[in-house]
Amino acid sequence: MEDQIVLREWTSIDEVPDLLDVWKSSVERRLDFLSAADLDAVAAALESVYSQSLQVRIAQQGEQILGFAAWNESEIEILWVRHADRHHGVGRLLLSHITERCPEVAVHLDSRRTQAIEFFRTCGFQQTPSSAQGDSSRVILRYDFSSANNVAR
Repeated sequence: MEDQIVLREWTSIDEVPDLLDVWKSSVERRLDFLSAADLDAVAAALESVYSQSLQVRIAQQGEQILGFAAWNESEIEILWVRHADRHHGVGRLLLSHITERCPEVAVHLDSRRTQAIEFFRTCGFQQTPSSAQGDSSRVILRYDFSSANNVAR
């Protein structure tokens, strides 16, 4: 029998290498717009996330970390799922956890991340008018509780 996916808090800075492995896996097919400096920057960012006032949840099945998310009351900073574990409900589980606690939350994405944008849209997020007019390289999506109630989870 397969273990259930559980969400847990981030317990220690010692987990940064494991979370970095999840991130690397999540972007492995999109390395065309990432550099070695980006990899180093993400490692440093993960270490700083631990010291910030962000909520962090890790999705885990047995001993395997499948994905994780970091957010504050207004913005999702990180939501990454290991590539092999996509399309198994891990991202939706993390996102549902966030939106239940922060119904006004938004996410800022690079406009080239079309799969991520579509994922958030199917989970009840809508593009804000300001992101449609402003910087065309960034998209801002805000959770819309009223439309999310009609989305199958």
